[in-house]
Amino acid sequence: MQHVRGPIASAILTLLAGCYSGLDGRASGDDAASAGTGEGGSATEATAGDSGGGDDGVAVDFEPPPVRLRLLLARQYTHAIRDLLGDAAAAAATPPTDAAINGFDAVAASQLALTDAKVQAYEASARTVSELADAGKLAGHHTCVATGPADEACLREFVASFGRLAFRRTLTAVEIDDYTAAGLAAAAVYDDFEYGKRDVVATMLQSPNFLYQVEVGEPADTGGMRRLTSLELATRLSFYLRDTTPDAELLDLAEADGLADAAAVREVAAAMLETEEAHQALSDFASEVYRLRELPTTPKDPTVFPAFTPSLAAAMASETLAVLGEIVWTQDGDVRDLFDTDYTFVNAELAALYQLPNPEQYGEGFTKVTLPPEQLRGGLLGQAGMLSLLGHVTTTSPTYRGKFVRQQLLCQTIPAPPVNVDTQLPEGAEWRTMREKLEAHMSDPGCAGCHKMMDPIGLGLENYDGIGQFRTTENGATIDASADLDGTTFAGAKQLGAALKQHPDLPPCLMHNLFRHATGHIEVPGEASELDELVVAFEDGGYNLKSLMVEMVASPAFRMVGDAE
Repeated sequence: MQHVRGPIASAILTLLAGCYSGLDGRASGDDAASAGTGEGGSATEATAGDSGGGDDGVAVDFEPPPVRLRLLLARQYTHAIRDLLGDAAAAAATPPTDAAINGFDAVAASQLALTDAKVQAYEASARTVSELADAGKLAGHHTCVATGPADEACLREFVASFGRLAFRRTLTAVEIDDYTAAGLAAAAVYDDFEYGKRDVVATMLQSPNFLYQVEVGEPADTGGMRRLTSLELATRLSFYLRDTTPDAELLDLAEADGLADAAAVREVAAAMLETEEAHQALSDFASEVYRLRELPTTPKDPTVFPAFTPSLAAAMASETLAVLGEIVWTQDGDVRDLFDTDYTFVNAELAALYQLPNPEQYGEGFTKVTLPPEQLRGGLLGQAGMLSLLGHVTTTSPTYRGKFVRQQLLCQTIPAPPVNVDTQLPEGAEWRTMREKLEAHMSDPGCAGCHKMMDPIGLGLENYDGIGQFRTTENGATIDASADLDGTTFAGAKQLGAALKQHPDLPPCLMHNLFRHATGHIEVPGEASELDELVVAFEDGGYNLKSLMVEMVASPAFRMVGDAE
């Protein structure tokens, strides 16, 4: 099916990709696709979002970054298509692949402009999914029975109803007129009312109002800031906690001013976290931040690691997500347990890798098991997936493993290596173990500064080879896994996890990683006071991840943004 207005919608997107302005000329069609973030409301003393100080209940030194335009992530786009148009349409959706900045897709989504290729991809996807849209879902947007292809009143009803869900707000009169006219033109070309509806769908799905989180906000009592409207907050909540578009019930609540204060936001967020979509959203976030999605393409030499198959790589990712799910959803416990728990979930392939008795008994499904204590294994960094990701094609990499701990788990900065530094490790019979090679490498002053931050951590994981198999020797030499993390000595993954669990930088880093994903930006100094409150709330809540997520969305840091630059 050809669509009358596809090129026009694409032209709007191309124009929008270059610049973004006009915060207060906002709601008259596609020109309104600006981004912002804002906060409002107050709450009680003991929780985030209650810092007092300013007229909006924010700390006097709170200064959020300027409003930004944020594109939907590929998975958010696909989930929105599923909810709007059905499973068949979602399966055929082809949004552009996400990029990452500072390790976060959401940060890139708020900073990178659309290219011509991406505009074309969105147009092609919109056409395809509109053709495959579930007829029943489309029919649910009008109570009328069309009398023919030119039934304007019936199409107008469809435009208003579907457009509200697609744009996450009520359409303006001008928008309803424009989309109705476009749909009638398509219906006339094909002499078919249904074609007119599907053309409206295809056109709306290319609009910035669908493709971007529109977070313009409204002026706050505190100067230099904007507060998200209830509808904008509903959208941000839904895409953060459920990775999909808000449903009609949430939009109704927002339009009734049901998200006006922090307590109401907490209540809605807590309910969202009980849904299957929220469980999947957390798994997708963990796959991103812990790089599990890279496992299928992680290169390993099959002559050195013949056990590393595509099915094993998939099982490794599933293992980590199963442990996370057990802690967060089943136990509703301390998320720091992720780093030192003595149990895991295995299928037959993983059980064989972990040298468990009778591994074939586990089959293809996943079973909770206690890890053998003699392997010193436990927590995230004892799992084969992480150990495989943080290694080379044929060997381990204590440097990569230590770097991951510093940067990803503790949010610490490692200086860039000096220019023209030799990164090759020494080779020869005199250096049998990785420890011996790295100690020789660290004797070079140009290498020592950075490597001393990473290698002493990673060397504590040398009992696990490049795909996480336990070993006690390397090239005939006994492995020394003694190690140190900021003054805490350890050997093996279990003890490293225990040291991490007590490290003062771990809770703030967990919070910051979630915040970056939630807001699409790296925190700025002006947000420090509100984010510090979130860390305190996290600690007071027993490091419960669900509680942290609820407090985060109630915080001014989630619900407010600065004025546009």
